[in-house]
Amino acid sequence: MPPAVRLWLPVILSFVVQLFGTVGILAWTRPGSAATWAVALLVAVAGPLALIAARRLPGPVATVTVAAAVVDLLLPPAFQPLPLALLFGVVLGIVRGARVWVYASLALGWSVALLLGGLSGVLWHPGRIVGTTLGLIVLCGIAEGARVRRQRAKERRRRFREQRASAEQEERVRIARELHDVIAHSLSQISVQAGVGLHLMDAQPEQARTALENIKATSKAALDDVRGVLGVLRGDDAPLAPSPGLAQLPQLAASVTAITVQLDAIDVGRVPDTVQQAAYRIVQESLTNVVRHARATAAHITVRREAGMLVVSVADDGRGGPIEPGNGVLGMTERAEQLGGRLEISATASGTTVTATLPVGEETR
Repeated sequence: MPPAVRLWLPVILSFVVQLFGTVGILAWTRPGSAATWAVALLVAVAGPLALIAARRLPGPVATVTVAAAVVDLLLPPAFQPLPLALLFGVVLGIVRGARVWVYASLALGWSVALLLGGLSGVLWHPGRIVGTTLGLIVLCGIAEGARVRRQRAKERRRRFREQRASAEQEERVRIARELHDVIAHSLSQISVQAGVGLHLMDAQPEQARTALENIKATSKAALDDVRGVLGVLRGDDAPLAPSPGLAQLPQLAASVTAITVQLDAIDVGRVPDTVQQAAYRIVQESLTNVVRHARATAAHITVRREAGMLVVSVADDGRGGPIEPGNGVLGMTERAEQLGGRLEISATASGTTVTATLPVGEETR
């Protein structure tokens, strides 16, 4: 229902019912006093008009509608039109959180009506008193049910927004990690090869040419990887290249020419694609760090399976020393923990070892 309809429907409906109902009753009963007519008509329109502010001031509006209904009860004749403004005021007040206002107004208003009615000699049938009391209780029960449903719907919307924000944040982190892994490794190789090419350009041009060819191949592979990531972001319909996994580790090891890389990978059986990709990226980032920071001459990659876990390690013979956490280490840690695994880094004077332990379940071949 549009907001404007929700705002004006109670106002118009209660205004029509109470005003025309009051005019009809007064015309039929002819109370005679002009003051009675004036007060009755004023009370008939006061409650409906107050509903206009029910969204902003639900508590005071509920109090006004209760007061108008009490005055209407005490006026002659002994019967009145249906107090729709009171019904809407009570329901809107409870639903919008002004429960103290509503219950206090109802209790005080009904007590005042009974007291003044008795003092002024208004003869109310006991059945009317009981019926009105039960009607108010039922009305409050309906309003409380609507309030609970509204709160639950609001809570569902809040949880949905939080889940969506969390999913968006996780996706941003995943994209940033993927781009970092792809670009950092390739740029590291390009930087090393460029340095070799510059150093050997005059003395050994053939080796410099080889370095330039390696730069060309590495940059092309990096561009292909970046296009693949961007294709996923754009939702391209073109078939995507398969995600790198354990089968691509030999090519990864061979692409690192700045140091000697040895790969020992036994048959580890069936491994989920997500675990394979995480293992590949961890090895890739570890080799990038070795080339950039370790001052190593060799690295040793081992891949094995132990008790339902895939264990991947990269050890180098570099300078070791304290590990400075950065985006690369953070990304590797996140990849491992996202799968329920862990990442351990140990550094000694003889080098650094990065070990990722990733759950793969029972071994199947």
